[in-house]
Amino acid sequence: MNKKLISSAIMAILGCLSANVSAQDPAELASIQREVAIMENILSSALKQDTNKRIRAIQANYFVKQGVVFELDVRGSSRWQTIFSNAPNAPLPPLPEIDFANMDIEIISDQVEFITEDVVESSREAYQQAMELMREGAEQVREIAEQERDVGRKLRDLEREKRDLEFASRHDNSAEEKQLEQRKKALEKDIAKLEKQQTTLTKQQQQLRQNINAKHAEREQQQAAEQQQLLEQVSTSISLTLCDYGSGLRSLPNDEHVSFVLKGLGDKNTSLIKVFNKSDIKKCVAGDIKASELTKKAISYQF
Repeated sequence: MNKKLISSAIMAILGCLSANVSAQDPAELASIQREVAIMENILSSALKQDTNKRIRAIQANYFVKQGVVFELDVRGSSRWQTIFSNAPNAPLPPLPEIDFANMDIEIISDQVEFITEDVVESSREAYQQAMELMREGAEQVREIAEQERDVGRKLRDLEREKRDLEFASRHDNSAEEKQLEQRKKALEKDIAKLEKQQTTLTKQQQQLRQNINAKHAEREQQQAAEQQQLLEQVSTSISLTLCDYGSGLRSLPNDEHVSFVLKGLGDKNTSLIKVFNKSDIKKCVAGDIKASELTKKAISYQF
């Protein structure tokens, strides 16, 4: 008897759960779909205007019992940062021998092919300046490295000749000994001169690399500042738009959310997520809170 009662209770609970899952009114879903489509167009226009067309695309989905999710593809500086961060920065070479055989200057030009035309057009001046700095600095380092290789070869030849003269002077007591000694002194003088030249070239190369690294760090700081500015623009635009037009999502239940997935504004390969409560949006629409307060109330994280 108890087993039958338990079975009946379980069936009743499952029936209720099944009814709740399928209880979403098709007409209500249709209303939400229409309102979300309109809001998608409004957000797209507002964001493109407020961010100087830095939004590539926007797409919306609705999840029952959860809310609306807008996915935005943001044209930020992360693409530039990725390209420039992959450019080779060879380590400072040891003294006295330097090997730059693996330095590939042309890799910079090859990577440019992966940049889409619209990105180049939108920031052509910054692109040209950055690429020119990288090419110029890398070319200077390569030229100095070639000079150091030449000096190194000459030094090795002179050292070899010096050893040969020392060997000959130890085993030859003829009249040519004086000439050998004179030639040895001349070689030592040339070696000292070349060693001094090599030291100067190495210092020049190190200074060039320090300059390149400093410019690279400065560029990264500028990109980070531009990225932060763009994030603030996007966040402000979203909050203002929700406050001005959020009432259009009237069919969305008050206990659900309006979320945004901002692709291109997260660190590395992550996206920035912003989640707004529908109840907070209604307060902003009614004037109970400001758009800046709505921004602070949103849950933000990277994923």
